[in-house]
Amino acid sequence: MPLAFAVVVDADLPAVRPDSSLGVGAVMRFLSTATEHRDDAAAIVNGLFGDKLDEGVSRWSTPMTIRAGETVVARNGRALPDALRGVANVGPRVCVLVHGLMSTESIWCFPDAPSTTYGRLLENDHDVTVLSVRYNTGRHISTNGRELALLLNQVMSAWPVRVKEMNLIGHSMGGLVVRSACHYARSVRPLGRRFPIGRRWTSRVRRVVLIGVPNTGAQLETLVNSASAALWSMPIPATRLVGLGLDQRSAGIKDLRFGAILDEDWLEQDPSGRHRTFPHRPPRLRRADHLVIAGTVTADPEHPLARWMGDALVTSPSASGRSTDGELFRRATMRTFPGITHNSLAHHRDVYDAITAWW
Repeated sequence: MPLAFAVVVDADLPAVRPDSSLGVGAVMRFLSTATEHRDDAAAIVNGLFGDKLDEGVSRWSTPMTIRAGETVVARNGRALPDALRGVANVGPRVCVLVHGLMSTESIWCFPDAPSTTYGRLLENDHDVTVLSVRYNTGRHISTNGRELALLLNQVMSAWPVRVKEMNLIGHSMGGLVVRSACHYARSVRPLGRRFPIGRRWTSRVRRVVLIGVPNTGAQLETLVNSASAALWSMPIPATRLVGLGLDQRSAGIKDLRFGAILDEDWLEQDPSGRHRTFPHRPPRLRRADHLVIAGTVTADPEHPLARWMGDALVTSPSASGRSTDGELFRRATMRTFPGITHNSLAHHRDVYDAITAWW
């Protein structure tokens, strides 16, 4: 059921309200009753309007953190070395998992075995140290990408042993954040510094796994944007109210429309524009191999429904990076999994078997 969201200002934050009487806290309480964990409720709230929470420095905004199991790795430069020494199985090979929209690291847990994730399986099968990223998915993808580039630089600088290789796995929006982070790590140079912020880790990236990632855009977001325009065109207060609610979706969700991963992809652009105005940029990590994974809603990947819906949220051409700009991942390994839908791609045995075989 569609909700109409409005933004009001109070003493604590620019609260986003489903109606005039409910604040973010009430939304959190409602979502907490519908989900097992408060963290999952916060992830949904952040995905819907986390950009506004972040602008208001709200206590509900999820800060970006890197985690080792249940341990949050400290971000303070002085505390970071001590925190990393407490990480179990620290080794020279690192694997970083980045979740997607309205998710947390719990998206990687297998339903029948919550302690099992792709990272944990790779830890056992390929001797990697597993880290996961939690972040506010309502912010612009480029904002999260730049922050992740800096955070990985801090962590790798303080890593207790010399890092020989890094591997990145992103699901859905998380794959776009990974691509954005790799770009900014190689291109941003701090004032007065000769080297870019990510020189300590980008040169060590050996594998990038993109799972159900809308690399050239998400059809669902395109449909929502078109629906909003249609509702606003009707001179009926009720339909315009629903259109207002759709317009209040977060910057992160809007970035999914065309797969925007850089600031220039959205700065000074019409947020309701129906046509892409920027080029899709291929990855520039020359030493990294890419595995691109897509799913379909039907057992037959050639079925018209599968071609139109993909994995229910991301089509196969978008996941594989095919667009009018050409192939984004020309040398990548492509795998399609018929009958496995979007979220299931992040915790399915068949998908893991393909990852470890390619690894």
